[in-house]
Amino acid sequence: MKRKSTLMALALSAIAVTAQAQRTPSHPLDIATADETQWINSFMSWEPGKTIGNASRIDDEFFISRVKPRKRIGAEQGDYTVDATVDSKRKMCLWVPLDDPTSTWKAFPRYCFEGDNFSLWSYLDIHGNWTAPWVRCSAGLSDVAAKNGVKVGTLMSIPWDVHININWGTSGHAATLKMLTESSYGKYKYAEKLVQYMKYYGINGIGVNSEFKSDRSSMTRLINFFAACHEEGKKQDWEFQVYWYDGTSSSGRIHFDGGLDSHNEEMFGAGDRPVVDMLFFNYNWGKDQLNNSARKAKSMNRSSYDIYAGCDIQKNGMRLSGGDRSWRALSETKASVGFWGAHSQSLLHQSATDDGTSDIAIQKAYLLKQELCFSGGHRNPAYRPEFTDNCNLSNASLQRFHGLSSLLTAKSTITSVPFVSRFNLGNGLKFYNQGEVTFDHKWHNINTQDIMPTWRWWITNAEDKVDAASYPSLIKADLIFDEAYFGGSCLSLHGQTAASHVKLFKTMLDVTADNTLSITYKLTEGNKTHAKLFIALKGETNKYKEVAIPDAPKAGQWNTFTAKMSDFGITANATVAMIGIKVEGTTHNYNMLVGEMAVRNPQQAFNTKKPTVGELQVLRGRYNAFDFKMRYYSDDGTGAKKTYNDEVDTWYYEIYIQPKGGKEQLLTATTSWAAYVVDAPVPSDKANRQVRMGVRAISPDGLNHSDIAWSAWTDIPYDQPLHTAKLSKAVIKPGEEFTLSLEDLIEEPAQKWEVIRPSDKRVLFSAENATSCNLKLDEVGVYDVRLVDNTGQEHLNRGFIQVSPESTGAVPHIENITPSKQQTKAGEEVKYSFTGKKGDGKVSRGLIISDPSMFRMPADLQQGTTYSYALWFKAEPFRHDKQGTNLINKNTIKDNWPHNNWGDLWVTIRPQWKNHAANEVSFNTMGWKDHDDPKADMMSTGYQVVPGVWTHIVVTQDGGRQCIYFNGKQVANAFFGASTRREDSGDGRIRRNELADIFIGGGNVYKAGFNGVIDEVQVWDKFLSAEEVKQCMNGYSKGNVPANLRGYYTFEEKTADGKYANWGSAGEQFKGDVVAIAQGGGEKTDNAFYDPREDNNNVLGYPGISGTLEVKTQATWTLDGANVIGRGDVATVTYAAAGKYAATLKLANLWGEDTKTVTDIVEVTGTTNGVNAVEAADFALYPNPFVESVNLRFAEGGEYTIQVTGVNGAVMQNTKATANAGDVVNVAITGAKGLYIVRVMKNGKLYKAVKVVKE
Repeated sequence: MKRKSTLMALALSAIAVTAQAQRTPSHPLDIATADETQWINSFMSWEPGKTIGNASRIDDEFFISRVKPRKRIGAEQGDYTVDATVDSKRKMCLWVPLDDPTSTWKAFPRYCFEGDNFSLWSYLDIHGNWTAPWVRCSAGLSDVAAKNGVKVGTLMSIPWDVHININWGTSGHAATLKMLTESSYGKYKYAEKLVQYMKYYGINGIGVNSEFKSDRSSMTRLINFFAACHEEGKKQDWEFQVYWYDGTSSSGRIHFDGGLDSHNEEMFGAGDRPVVDMLFFNYNWGKDQLNNSARKAKSMNRSSYDIYAGCDIQKNGMRLSGGDRSWRALSETKASVGFWGAHSQSLLHQSATDDGTSDIAIQKAYLLKQELCFSGGHRNPAYRPEFTDNCNLSNASLQRFHGLSSLLTAKSTITSVPFVSRFNLGNGLKFYNQGEVTFDHKWHNINTQDIMPTWRWWITNAEDKVDAASYPSLIKADLIFDEAYFGGSCLSLHGQTAASHVKLFKTMLDVTADNTLSITYKLTEGNKTHAKLFIALKGETNKYKEVAIPDAPKAGQWNTFTAKMSDFGITANATVAMIGIKVEGTTHNYNMLVGEMAVRNPQQAFNTKKPTVGELQVLRGRYNAFDFKMRYYSDDGTGAKKTYNDEVDTWYYEIYIQPKGGKEQLLTATTSWAAYVVDAPVPSDKANRQVRMGVRAISPDGLNHSDIAWSAWTDIPYDQPLHTAKLSKAVIKPGEEFTLSLEDLIEEPAQKWEVIRPSDKRVLFSAENATSCNLKLDEVGVYDVRLVDNTGQEHLNRGFIQVSPESTGAVPHIENITPSKQQTKAGEEVKYSFTGKKGDGKVSRGLIISDPSMFRMPADLQQGTTYSYALWFKAEPFRHDKQGTNLINKNTIKDNWPHNNWGDLWVTIRPQWKNHAANEVSFNTMGWKDHDDPKADMMSTGYQVVPGVWTHIVVTQDGGRQCIYFNGKQVANAFFGASTRREDSGDGRIRRNELADIFIGGGNVYKAGFNGVIDEVQVWDKFLSAEEVKQCMNGYSKGNVPANLRGYYTFEEKTADGKYANWGSAGEQFKGDVVAIAQGGGEKTDNAFYDPREDNNNVLGYPGISGTLEVKTQATWTLDGANVIGRGDVATVTYAAAGKYAATLKLANLWGEDTKTVTDIVEVTGTTNGVNAVEAADFALYPNPFVESVNLRFAEGGEYTIQVTGVNGAVMQNTKATANAGDVVNVAITGAKGLYIVRVMKNGKLYKAVKVVKE
C-alpha cells in the first residue's frame, strides 16, 4: 500500500535563505563595501588592478562599470521632441538614493524581486546616488546609466553646521578633503589620479551635501582642486563633474536661497574654469531669482541649465507653493530641475505602496508612479494635464500631475546597429531566456535592464493625434512581470482600439536595405496580431513606413517576425529616427506581449571572446542549494587596463551551473565581470554534491555567443543546515498521533526535541538523537517546541504545536479500505467502505487581511490610557519593511508627519534589531519620540512570531504601566510615564479634533502591511490580569461577554450593510470593516481617505474555538476498471472484466487530506454477455459513470470502429482505432450529461455494446 498526507512545514528558526517578498533581501550582502575613510586610505596607494578597502578581486568587479558611456542624440544629429514648446536644454537630476531601506544594497545584484529598478532614464541627466559614499558606486547603477547617457555620482554627506577645516583636518570629511587636495609646487597631486580612478570605475560625479561651515582658505583650496579635476577630465576624455548643494558659500559661510551671486560665483566657476556642474538650489527659489541667476551664469560664460531648482519630494511630494514658485513659473525659466528625497530610498520608490507592500504590488505601483511623474497623469507626454502645484506622491493624486515632460524632453542613445531591447527591467519573479523559465527564483540586477521605450508612452490615433476625445480609445501599454522573453519582464499592448500608433523608440540608426527590424511577440488570446511594425526616417518623423506583423500560429507561444528595411520601402542608405507598432481593430480582450525588438545588420560579424574564469568562492551550502560568487575576464585579467564589454564584442554574460552527470542550467545574466548567485540548486545528497560554474559571453546582437567557460568541478559544502521542522498535520487533536521532524533532508539528527507547556514550563515530551519523532498530546492548548540541533544550538519557538478540540474538525485519516467481497464475478456489485476519521466539525471563522487592506474598528471603542487589545493571528511569511510589519495601530491619516505614521499606539512585528531576534513584537504609544526604534523593554524578547502558526497577542496599558502577553504568557512589563493620547497632546502636528480609528494590518512609511488571517479581535477598557488574558484566549459566546470587553469581533456574523458585527458591550453600532488607504503619498496623507475593500471570512480561523464555518469531509474514490453505481462514503461498483483491481480513496476537508491506495483488493472472475455485460477476457470499459471520456481495453488486436449512440439509437460519433492486444483507447464523448451506448464493431459486425452514464 501507499499513502500520501498533507504536511504543514513550519520554520523553527530563520537560518534558511528564502525568497520572500520583501524590500531588503533575507540573505546577507556578500560583497565587501568601503566607507569614505576606507576609500581615501586605499585611494592614496591605488592604481588600476588594485582593489579598495577589504574588497577581493571578485568584490571589486561589482564596482567597475563595463558599459561604455553612450552619447545622446543632439540637435546636430536631428533630435526631435513631442512638444516643441518644451525646453530641450533643460536638465534633470535625481539626487536621491538608489537603495533599500537599510541603505545597504545600492544597485548590487540580489535574490529578492523588490528593489529600486528606476527605468525612465530618458528624462534624466544626472543620478546623484545619495547613499553612495565618496567615491564608491555600485556598477549596477553606473552600467545602466551609461547605456542611457546619464551621469552618476557619489556623495560626501556632511552634517548640518559642522565646521570643515581642510588645511588642518585630522579626521572625517575634513581629513578626506585634506589628503585629496594636497598640492606640491602649485599642482594638485591627486587630481589626475582621482579622474583616472573615476573613469576606471565609471563614476562621473562627486557630490557634496554642503551645509557646513568652513574658512576662506579651505574653500579656495577645494575650489581650485575641483577646477583642476575638470582640466584632467578633458585630458583623459572623461566627464568629471561636481554636484554641490547650494548651502556653503565660496567663503565658507552657510548661505541658502541667495541664487547665483557674488557669494557663490567662485564655487560655480566660470566657463573657461568650471568648478561645479550642478548647483542645486535649496527649496525656496522663485522665478525672478532663477532668471537673475540665469543672467549671472550667462555673464560667466556658463550654461544656466547647470543651475537646478531643488524640490524636496520627501516633504512636499510634487507640491510647490504656487505663484513665483510654481511648476509653470519654473517652466518659464532657463533653469534645470532637481529632486531630493530622502536618506535611504528614493521617495518615488519608497512611496510606491499605493496598492500594498508586497513586492509585486510595490513594483507595479512604482512603474506607474514613474510614468505619472515623468510622462504625466495620462501617461502620455503628448496629452498632459494642465500645470498643477497640488499633487502628492500617491498615484491617485499624480493622475492630475502635468508630468515632468512638461518641462523636459526625452533623450535617447540609440544611434548604432545592432539595437536590441527585450523590455527587461532588471528584476523578475523568475529568470527567463527565450521565453522559458531557466531559474525559478526571484532576482534583481538592474545592470541587465534594457533600453526602455523612450517617451513612455507616446501613443496617438489614426490621424497621429491625441486629445481628450481620442485618448480613451487608444491602446494601453504596460511593462509587466507576468511573463518575459528574457530576464523578468516584457511589454504588453492591450485593450480595444480602432487605430493606435505606439511610438516606442527614438533612434538615429543608419541602415541599408538589407538591415532588419524584428519583433518577438505572443498573443494571449486568439492568433490575430492586428499590428504592424512602423519606422519613420530622420526629418520625417510624422511619415510612417509600415509592415504587417503576421498572425501567430496559435495563442500562447512566442513568435519572431523579421522584416528587411527594403520591406519598408528603403532601397538606399537611410537614417531611422523612430520605431513603433501600429495596432488596429482590436477588442477589449486583446493582449499582445512583446519580448524583443531589434534592428540588426545580417552582414555584421562579431568576435565575441570566450571569457576566462578567474576566482570562484562558494559562500555557503544548504541541503538543496548553495550561494557563490565568481570573477571572470575577457582580457588579460590583470585589471591594469580598463576594458569595456563592447571592446570584446560582448553585450552581457550568462551564468551557468552544472551538477556532475546532470544538465547545465542558466541561472542569471549580468554586464559585470563578476557574478553573484544565491540559492543555486544542488542535489540533496551528501555523497553527490559536485558542480561546476560557467560563464559565456553574448554578442551585441543577442544572436550569438561564446562557448561556456567552466570552473573546475567543486565540492559544495553542507555548512548551513536549515534547523527547521515540519508537522505531519495542519491541526492536531487530543490523543492523536502526529510526527515532528526536521525539514532538511540531510541534516544530522537533533540532539534533543522537547515539547513544553508554556503555562508551567513542564516538558511533556522529549526525544534525543532523532530526525523525527511521533508523539501525542492529551490536552487542548498551545505548546512550545525546543530543538537542540546537532551542534548544541538551541532553537525555541512559541506556539509551534496547537492542540484543538475535536469539535472544530480535524485532518481526515484513513485506516483501512474494505470491500464487501474480495472475490466476485463480473457484473456483481461490490461495496467499498473505509475505517478511520472523517474529521468533520465547525470552527471559528477568520478574516483574511491582505496588504494594503486592514481591519478597521471605530475610534470611540477605546479612549484614554487604560485598555487592552487582544487577537489571534496567523501570519504569512513576513515581508518586513525597514521597521517591520504593522499589526495594530490607532492613528489617523489626517495628522501630519510623523503622527500619521505612528499615532496613539502601534504594535509592530519587527525585523532583527540590535540584540533582538527577528519577528519579536514591539508595543509603543504616543509620547515615545524615537520613532525609528522600538522601546527595548516593551518587546516580546525571546518570543518570536512564527509564520503559519496561530499566535495570540495581548497589549495592555494602565497609565504608565504597559505589558505584552504572548500566547498567554507575560513577556514584557515596563513603565512609560510619558505615554499620552492625542486628546491630551499639545503637538500642533496632531489634529486633536480628528478621531483615530483602530486598525489591524495596513502598511505605511517604513512598515509593511500584515498578510495573513486574524480572529477573535478584542478591545477592552480595562487593564487585563494574567488570568483574564488566559480566559480571553478561549473566546466568548454571543450574549455572554464581559462588561469591559467593548469591542469583540469574531467574524462569525455580518450586519445588513456587509460589515462585521460587534458582540462587545459597546453596542452593535460599533461595526468593523475592511478598508485601505487611498491616495496616500508617502509621508503626506492629508488628502488620503479610507477606501472600503472586499473582505473574506470564509476561511479557517483559530482552530481552538468553535464557530459557524463547517468542516465537511468529501470522499473521492478512484476505482479503475469499475462501473461505478454509487458514490460517497461507500462506493458501489461492478466489474466487467476478470482481473485484480486496486482501490484508492481520498478524504479531503478544509484542514487537509489523506489518500490511501490498496492494490489487488478485489479479484473478479467469470463473464456474461449483452449490453453492459462484456466478456472479461476480451474487453473492458471504464470508468462508468464518467465525466469527459471512457477507456476501452482490448484483449485482441485488430481494427475497430467505436460508435457512440443515444438511447434513441441516433449515432453521435464514430471513432476508428487500431489496437494491439492489451491496448487502452481513450474516447471522449462530447454530448450532454446522460445515458449513452458505446458499440464496438470489428470486421463490420457488432463486437460489444455497453451502456455508459455521463455525469
